[in-house]
Amino acid sequence: MSSNSVYALVSVSLVSLLALAGLLAIPVKPAQMRRIIFVLVALGTGTMLGNAIVHLIPESFEFADKGVIAGTTVSILILAGMTFCFLMEKVLKLHCHHGAEHVHENKDCDAHDDDDDDDHHTHVHGIHPTGHMSMISHMVDNLTDGMLIGSMYLISIPAGVATTLAILMHELPMEFGSFGVLVKAGFTKRGAVLVNLSSAIVALFGTILVLVLGSKVQALPVYLTPICGGMVLYITMTALIPRMLKETNPLRSLLQIGIASIGVIIMIVLKIYE
Repeated sequence: MSSNSVYALVSVSLVSLLALAGLLAIPVKPAQMRRIIFVLVALGTGTMLGNAIVHLIPESFEFADKGVIAGTTVSILILAGMTFCFLMEKVLKLHCHHGAEHVHENKDCDAHDDDDDDDHHTHVHGIHPTGHMSMISHMVDNLTDGMLIGSMYLISIPAGVATTLAILMHELPMEFGSFGVLVKAGFTKRGAVLVNLSSAIVALFGTILVLVLGSKVQALPVYLTPICGGMVLYITMTALIPRMLKETNPLRSLLQIGIASIGVIIMIVLKIYE
């Protein structure tokens, strides 16, 4: 195994370990956890919106500027990512409603939209579709990150190290935000950590794929990045922002907006210095 390959595997392993950030929240008591989740969901909304608008979608069109892919194809792939999430949410909600008919009357799957009913909805129906969509988009994002790390190390070790540092800075706020979104969607704290870890392991697979197959798969991120951008944008606009709009307390609303804005600003700053 070449030194470049060793560096690549060590780098992607470090990126994957960020998924364990949620372990810090496991000992936290339920009352404190509710306050933390409030912050993390707002942060997750900001970082995911910033990730889609500032990172994934512009990066997709950068491929078009280089002539690697047509701009129209990029737009279609973004729409494909959004359509996939819509169909997935539709199927999950139809299944949820079908199951609800055998459990209780006068309650539907939209009960989760009321924060007071979150625990009841989780107990009866399982995970809110937002959780599943977030998990899949995170996996696709991590796959492209892993492939990018592998591709850069095939060019040179300095290029690989620089890319790894950029991804580490980019992923840290995303991991905390993703943890909050998953817990809010109905996952237990341990479950959310395991989902994030599973998603992160996909990055390792992406790196190994590039190291083994080389140029045969290096073009995949060109197509996966816009699809992931569409998925993340859909989740943010249809699930996270509507949930934030349910907050009616003026002070909590201001705090929520401030935290979400910090998430967006973090992603903008990271983009500038990448």
